[in-house]
Formats: sequence, structure tokens, C-alpha cells
Amino acid sequence: MNNKSFYFSHDYNARADIKIKKLIVKHGYEGYGIFWALIEDLYQNANALPLDYDCIAYDLRTKSEVIESIINDFDPFKVGKDTFGSISVQRRLDKRNEKSLKAREAAM
Repeated sequence: MNNKSFYFSHDYNARADIKIKKLIVKHGYEGYGIFWALIEDLYQNANALPLDYDCIAYDLRTKSEVIESIINDFDPFKVGKDTFGSISVQRRLDKRNEKSLKAREAAM
């Protein structure tokens, strides 16, 4: 396991969002855990993952139908032709990159 650990901000009231509540109603807390696993993977992959439901399902040890539903049915992700990402993740990545750039400029 890599000793380097990265942090990403997480809304403490994410469960209160109606989209997440509906996800939990349909898929239980397994679905909620899968949602956060997808968010983690998006952070590690520049906020873009291939729309390969079978591969993601294998990786997360669930059914591809569950993955497809979590990605498409509750509107938590921006889905393109071949990939998906998160507007929220992108906003946070942009903010982190902006802070990093400012810190780099200040150091120079």
C-alpha cells in the first residue's frame, strides 16, 4: 500500500442531499459506499472514468446494473459518451489547483 495519502473535502451533510437519499432508498448503504468509492476513483483519475460498468462492478465487487444505476439514475455525475465525472469533484480540484498555483507563485 502506498504510504502517501491524499485528502479531499467532503460535505458533512452529503447524506441530506435528495439525490443521495434516493440512491440510499434504492441501493441501501452499499450504494452509498459505492458512490463514495466512485468519487475517490474520480479524484485519482483527473475526474474522468470510462463508462465501463462491468469493469467498475468487478473492481467494487458488485453487479454492473448497480453501477449503471448509481451513475445514471440519481444525477450525481456528469455522463458523457465514453466517460463520466463529477461537477462537484471538478470544482474542488479547480479550487485546490488554484491554491497550489498561488502558493507556488508566492514562494517564487
